[in-house]
Amino acid sequence: MFLKELAKKTHRGLKGRALAGKSAGGLTYGYDVVQQFDAQGERIRGDRTINEIEADVVCRIFRDYAKGISPGKIAEALNIEKVPSPSGGPWGSSTIHGNRERGTGILNNKLYIGRQIWNRLRYVKDPSTGKRISRLNPETEWTITELPALRMIDDALWQAVRERQGAQKVKATDVPMWDRRRPKFLLSGLLSCGCCGSGFSKVSKDGFGCSAARKKGAAICTNMTIIQRADLEGRVLEALEHHLMDEEAVRVLCEAYVAERNRLEGSKEANRGQLEKDLRKAVAEHKTLVEAIIAGVPPEQVKDRLDAAFRRKTELEEQLSTAPAPEPLRFHPSMSQTYRARVRQLIRGLGDAEDQEEAKEALRALVEKIELVPVQDADGKPALSVHLHGALAGLLRLATGRPVAVSKTDDGRMPKRQRPAIAGSGGGGDVEELFLVAGTGFEPVTFRL
Repeated sequence: MFLKELAKKTHRGLKGRALAGKSAGGLTYGYDVVQQFDAQGERIRGDRTINEIEADVVCRIFRDYAKGISPGKIAEALNIEKVPSPSGGPWGSSTIHGNRERGTGILNNKLYIGRQIWNRLRYVKDPSTGKRISRLNPETEWTITELPALRMIDDALWQAVRERQGAQKVKATDVPMWDRRRPKFLLSGLLSCGCCGSGFSKVSKDGFGCSAARKKGAAICTNMTIIQRADLEGRVLEALEHHLMDEEAVRVLCEAYVAERNRLEGSKEANRGQLEKDLRKAVAEHKTLVEAIIAGVPPEQVKDRLDAAFRRKTELEEQLSTAPAPEPLRFHPSMSQTYRARVRQLIRGLGDAEDQEEAKEALRALVEKIELVPVQDADGKPALSVHLHGALAGLLRLATGRPVAVSKTDDGRMPKRQRPAIAGSGGGGDVEELFLVAGTGFEPVTFRL
């Protein structure tokens, strides 16, 4: 209740600042904070003034976009000239075009025409991911204030940008082209550029390319090579079926896994042995004190020691009852055959409308990431080398005949990848996961295709 009341009071205070023409949170690109004090020496907060250098960049963005230059090309030019973005890093096309409905992005900020809009968005936390998510408030809740002194874009240029944005909408809908949701394909979200580490996105009907190279320009990444979806999926599925979990990789994995299990079992056995030794001492002490009482020693003289010995004996017995006993390690010799059979079954499931989504997510769970590195083919033409990184936990779950765990967030997205685990089989029982440090010889899950 206290937090809710505090939030309401804070919201009322910010609304009052917005109505007074003051900044109610956040500094827009193109403006500076005004440092000034009242007669009593108290700081006057919330006033802004135009930053002439950043204002020139804002005006340039508006003029270039109105001329027909794309946000990606504008961002590329700014990056080549090493102009800092609002965050201080390189410019991206989304920083420029933003979202029209939500008023985000340089081209949609009405403060540049002297109109401050406060409370357009509210932010809530997604309980499953912990991330802040913005929600658009109704227009009746917006607080709009006219601030002509902060204007830097005239009406004619602002309207020219609006008209070009309107022409960029999809014919059948009222959604701008950059807000369209493309259907997710088999490997979406797993692709990364081998040059800059950025993601690969759809750049044509069936082609994928580096997002940074197209949105931020050659100053950030020069990888402009495109790979076709059919080629990429075919090479990855081929590797999942025939290269991952091959006999030699399984042998190396089993040796490392068995060595680690034996080390852990050794520590368990040593710990259990110490507990048994301590228990024997506690039992002997308790027995000695009981015999002393029987021999005629007054009970009040040994009562405290007897109680302490009894509590210690009981405590050690409980610890021993819960301490794991050493277990024999059994590793099924046909892991690789089981894995390949199940992968083939999943690949066949991609062609079945009923099982397609389940098979797709199960296959995605076997892939940690896919790096696309620019190379030259035999004819000297640019091509992409596909480096497939397998998700070790998912690979071994499939190899041991256990179902691959596939979980999603409430909005249907795959969660962030967790720390890789080694999964072993206990001879048909539950799959146990051990966290191992990857060292020499632990790269059999990465393949160059």
